[in-house]
Amino acid sequence: MIRTVENMLDHLTPLLSSPWLYLVVLAAVAIDGFVPIVPSETMVIGLGALSATGRPNLAALALAAAAGGLAGDRISYLLGRRAGRRAARGRAAAALAKAEWALLRYGGAAILLGRFLPYGRTATTMTAGSVSLPRRRFRLFSALASTAWAAYAIGLGRLGGATFAHSPLLGAAFGIAIGMSLAALFALAEKRRRPIRPSTIDPAPVHPPVRELVASGHR
Repeated sequence: MIRTVENMLDHLTPLLSSPWLYLVVLAAVAIDGFVPIVPSETMVIGLGALSATGRPNLAALALAAAAGGLAGDRISYLLGRRAGRRAARGRAAAALAKAEWALLRYGGAAILLGRFLPYGRTATTMTAGSVSLPRRRFRLFSALASTAWAAYAIGLGRLGGATFAHSPLLGAAFGIAIGMSLAALFALAEKRRRPIRPSTIDPAPVHPPVRELVASGHR
């Protein structure tokens, strides 16, 4: 992990005084919303650790991270709407019913909680699109999730930067390690907390509540 963080910071250090850095952050966080292979959390935590030295600008970094979260969520939602229609007629109908059950059970809070779980962001935003969660509600919880996640990631970086003030690299690695540990704990707690598994729910009755949910969004 130290080597990964070091390579990332080596590439970003020349941009610390450039406004292009915030565009890179925005793009990385956005892409990570629908192609979860971009290490956007590592990037934001690492830059948060560096911000303890005065660069990058903390407010601009937070704004870029939150804006990227909103943009990526929006794309993921639209992809979910298209994929959801095809899945409902294909072999993935049962999987879609389980996803609908989860979102209908937890509501928009699933989008907020999913942001802090491994791969939870993509899963919840695409599911929101596939079940046609009202856009106003989706945008509200996406904004809350993006803001909370940006504060969380930067906060971890700042904590690491303060702990290892002599080494931004170690500070970034420390913040990332804490983030990974918390994500694992959240995932474990969520798994143990569920009293009923989606597989025990008959997928057929799910569609009427979904239509009612959609209709309520247009009132």
